[in-house]
Amino acid sequence: QNRAVILDGPFELDPSRRYSVDSTGLKMANRIENISVGLFAYVGPYMVQISALFLGMDHVDEVFLIKPGVNFLTMESISMLPPKCNGVVLVAWGWPYDEKKDEDVTWMEAKKSYHGMKLVLNQYKELS
Repeated sequence: QNRAVILDGPFELDPSRRYSVDSTGLKMANRIENISVGLFAYVGPYMVQISALFLGMDHVDEVFLIKPGVNFLTMESISMLPPKCNGVVLVAWGWPYDEKKDEDVTWMEAKKSYHGMKLVLNQYKELS
């Protein structure tokens, strides 16, 4: 219980269009560790994981789940959102630990170290 939190979003998308993720990165103070962060897509009431990354000890302040040409979870060069996708959300889960305090912290405390994300999508309409 209380092991996951929405860091950013949800961001609504037009489900009649198709999207690919060009890049997605986030800024999280490197003192917060022992958590995973992932980009998820909504398809109606369902969520699909697009990418994720574990933030361990001494991670950099700005981390990328997807960069142009590579999804660091799947190692695919193109990260498509599923058809009929109507939104995306950035989720974190795990046991947040504050290296400076040398103790586990609540998600409320961990979220204070989150400083935003950059999400770049390519949008196109499918040919009939």
